[in-house]
Amino acid sequence: MLGLFSLAWSTACAEELEQRDAREYFFTQTFGDLPEELQVARDSDKLGMLLFFEAESCPYCQHMVRKVFSDQEVQDWYGERFVSIAIDIHGDVEMTDFDGVTLPSKIIADHRRVFLTPLMIFVDLEGNEAYRYLGMIRTPEEMLVLGEYIAGKHHYLMEYRTYAEKRGMQDEEGALMTPAGESE
Repeated sequence: MLGLFSLAWSTACAEELEQRDAREYFFTQTFGDLPEELQVARDSDKLGMLLFFEAESCPYCQHMVRKVFSDQEVQDWYGERFVSIAIDIHGDVEMTDFDGVTLPSKIIADHRRVFLTPLMIFVDLEGNEAYRYLGMIRTPEEMLVLGEYIAGKHHYLMEYRTYAEKRGMQDEEGALMTPAGESE
């Protein structure tokens, strides 16, 4: 009986180790100066930036923060390649956009034509939008496939749907599926 308890306890501990606070470990703690953060990405030999546009009332955004961005493998993989910034599309936090203009985050979201969440914009090292993904990512596996799509520059060659399909991530009906898919 003790052995069974130990196994259950060690499995729970391992799962906890795989999950870390996304606000602390996935997103860069920032003062909202995007050109400065872009320079950090350049100086750190990263591929660019990931801007995650979210809304507090968005259940899909909350799912991604709790279930996807909290995954240690996702945090480590993206942390090596991108500076990741969360932006509240209804927020009043002052931010400096890539053009040097300082505005509330909700105005920056409007300026970038972000009206729905969750939305991720990948930005290259010159501050240009490289790729935009609208919609919820359900699992860490999906997030890693999306990252590989961007890091491998496949977004210049094919649509994400095609790439995901080639990676075995879509069913016959074209719906994205992953081994650890959850319904929420």
